[in-house]
Amino acid sequence: MKGKLPAITISASNIWSVCLITGIAWLISLDLYSQTLQPQRFERQQKNSDDYYHVISLREEGLALFRERDKYKGSNRIWELVLLDTALQEKKVIELEIKERYKMIGYEIAPGSIFLLYRTGETNKNDFELIQVKLSADETSRYTIKPDLDFKLTHFTKTGDSFAFGGYVNNEPAIFLYELASGLIKVVPGFFQKDTELVDLRTNQNQTFNTVLVDRGTKGERSLIFRTYTTSGELLLEDKVPIEENITVQAGITSTLEREELMVLGTWGEKNSKQSTGLFALPIDPFRDQKILRVDFGQLEHYVDYLNPKRAERVKTLSREAHERGEIPNFINYVMPFKVTEYKDGYLLLAEVYSPSSNLNPYYSSPYYYNPYSYGPYGFNPYFPGYYYPGMSRMYRPYPYGSNSKSADEIKTNESVVIAFDANGKVMWDQSIKLDEVKMASVEQASDFCVTGSKLSILYKKESELNIKSVVLSEDTASVVTEKIKTSDPADDIRSEKDYEGGVRQWYNNTFYVWGYQTIRNVTKDDRVRDVFYINKVVVY
Repeated sequence: MKGKLPAITISASNIWSVCLITGIAWLISLDLYSQTLQPQRFERQQKNSDDYYHVISLREEGLALFRERDKYKGSNRIWELVLLDTALQEKKVIELEIKERYKMIGYEIAPGSIFLLYRTGETNKNDFELIQVKLSADETSRYTIKPDLDFKLTHFTKTGDSFAFGGYVNNEPAIFLYELASGLIKVVPGFFQKDTELVDLRTNQNQTFNTVLVDRGTKGERSLIFRTYTTSGELLLEDKVPIEENITVQAGITSTLEREELMVLGTWGEKNSKQSTGLFALPIDPFRDQKILRVDFGQLEHYVDYLNPKRAERVKTLSREAHERGEIPNFINYVMPFKVTEYKDGYLLLAEVYSPSSNLNPYYSSPYYYNPYSYGPYGFNPYFPGYYYPGMSRMYRPYPYGSNSKSADEIKTNESVVIAFDANGKVMWDQSIKLDEVKMASVEQASDFCVTGSKLSILYKKESELNIKSVVLSEDTASVVTEKIKTSDPADDIRSEKDYEGGVRQWYNNTFYVWGYQTIRNVTKDDRVRDVFYINKVVVY
């Protein structure tokens, strides 16, 4: 009969074959797609007058939350420190009395302790108070630090039983050490050089510390100078490497001796350029002459994936042609490197591509930090650690604590990229995720990542959604999934999430934490609408 389909006979063996193939495909997809759990959530009511929490990772010891309270004891203001365990259960709340005029500018963590750094006095004073809070006991210690110089702070890190303070004296870089036990201050020799920027100051796993200086002069031979010091400020190693005449090193982050080698990774651009042309690697070896190893963005496999395919291919083509002519490619970006991690095969650099707004955030001219150089958009230096000091526990806010109003639409983050380098500084692979123009109030880290086995996971938060890109590195295959940030009650309805607050960070191993501020409606409860600060634990498999 016309139009009648022939009968189809399927044998049991055929059904088994189809099921087997389907099962194998499903198992392969499980390996490709990130499997995530959100096993715990912490919530706290947030009032309009409350300041925002700053979240500090204590790694396997949990999380610390701190904020300034609208509460006083005598002439002192109360700061609240909340300690959570890794299951996001509250362990204790500590109230600290801080003088009203003191400004919070940084913190450091050490096993069993957290150190909070305040700048005392007015904007033209650069004295400090350091507060040590012991996590296992209700005990705090306070240290007054008064360097006998007109010191402008940019860096701060713990090294052994001392703290290293990096900054500038009369526009020249300087570092001094503060010994916790004795209260002695020691100026580290070898700095105070004109036209030189202190790019990085970072503590190694063995408690020695590294510094990176970059010559910003316009005449003569310019150099990148890497040094390693003991905890008492004695020079252990120095490597001085020339910078090519037509380029500049813009930002650099040192490794921290988790591996045996030392490495500096960062961004470079044409001389006097406000944007970056590519990335560089410098393996530290003071016993041989070497060059800064450079790669431009068009040479990377996935860096330009956030562009439309035609433009991305055009960038790669122009990069290849420029190299054949011995020229610098003309594709440039605003890029911020945020962290360097070390793993079995080498080094991983996390960087983000952003677009600055035409509006200038007034907090970029914050009086709490200082830098004599003016690279970057608007004349402020996005690589200057006073705005963001790359490192797990060294975040400095670009706006004062106690201010919960920010200028809107300042920065749009376009992409996160992870680049792997081997021990010789050669790029092994790169992967990226488009961030859909995540809006930030300043140049701040919007994403984070972890590598487990042969799988790379990159996460970022936009509003109340978590976006996860999973890459099987051995196959260069990837998938992106989006899931809602889970609430504490299935009946909760997220009505809104506050802009410019919150984010996601790698916590330890394959565990992340995501935080923010939500307005939630739940008709089954007496308080049908509630405003909350939240943290969710996220585990990636």
